Amino acid sequence: MILVLALAGRLANKKITPSSVGTLTTNDALFAFILVMIILLVGGLTFLPALTMGPIAEHMQLFSSIVH
Repeated sequence: MILVLALAGRLANKKITPSSVGTLTTNDALFAFILVMIILLVGGLTFLPALTMGPIAEHMQLFSSIVH
């Protein structure tokens, strides 16, 4: 908790730098699009293995009961 407060203090004391050509503003459609795509990508990568492993596990279970 102390480390988090120290980090917050450092960020609060950080000087504000002016916007430049490489600055991504957070109040336009591009930022919203990138944010939504990242959320969907991370969410998909979180749930996709569970969705694909269900049918594979079921197939393996059925196959093992036929063999024995």
